[in-house]
Amino acid sequence: MNRSLLIFALAVALCGCSSTVSDLSELERMKDAPPVVGQLPLELTPELRAAGATEIAAYSGPWLFRHDKVRRLHEGDLMQVDVVGVPGLERRYLEYINEELFWTPEGVRPVKCRRRTQEDIAREFPSRASIPQTPGLQIRVLGPYSTNCYVVGGEVRRHGFYVWQEGLTLRQAIANAGGARREMPAGKIQVVRGDRRVTFPLHDVLSKPMQPFLISPLDAISVTEAVDLKFDARKLGVPPPLPREK
Repeated sequence: MNRSLLIFALAVALCGCSSTVSDLSELERMKDAPPVVGQLPLELTPELRAAGATEIAAYSGPWLFRHDKVRRLHEGDLMQVDVVGVPGLERRYLEYINEELFWTPEGVRPVKCRRRTQEDIAREFPSRASIPQTPGLQIRVLGPYSTNCYVVGGEVRRHGFYVWQEGLTLRQAIANAGGARREMPAGKIQVVRGDRRVTFPLHDVLSKPMQPFLISPLDAISVTEAVDLKFDARKLGVPPPLPREK
């Protein structure tokens, strides 16, 4: 009997230890979480500190990038269409899908998104935006199911999705988005990668010589005045559209 009690007590103790030791470094991926490229640790490593990181924490969503076999669009998804290749027609259309599941960027007839995918939107976009079929014209749709891009929001000049390239640094990613919109001595950059959120001082990343932090596909980057406790990677501080004139 005493031996049984001893084994039981030891098992309980080990269970208690495992819940502590596993801290959050091996978090179970949530079913709707996006795929992760280059997962980050939970604790700051020497490499992250050398890149200027001041904090890293668990992040459980909501995510901007989705992982859904059906690939259907949802309310709150950020979607972008880039029209490129023909001067005079080049433009970026960026907007969230609204609560009625319509995508309504300025200059485009409302696009129904219920039970539809990014690919569906791409096929009908030229007619919705009254864009003539022109040689060289390219329509690129980026959104929650894109896999070879990253997104930048918050206090930057050009919010949106950007095509990822090998060797891209955090400083370059901010520059691609036009840089910070204003001086922010205490500004922060937050990068969400999978179930991790890492924070960098804006001034240090942009101004100080330090080890570069490399961006991975599916990274969500936000430039903010201060860390928002209710951080939402799906929103990223991208402003809503201006109200339409009646």
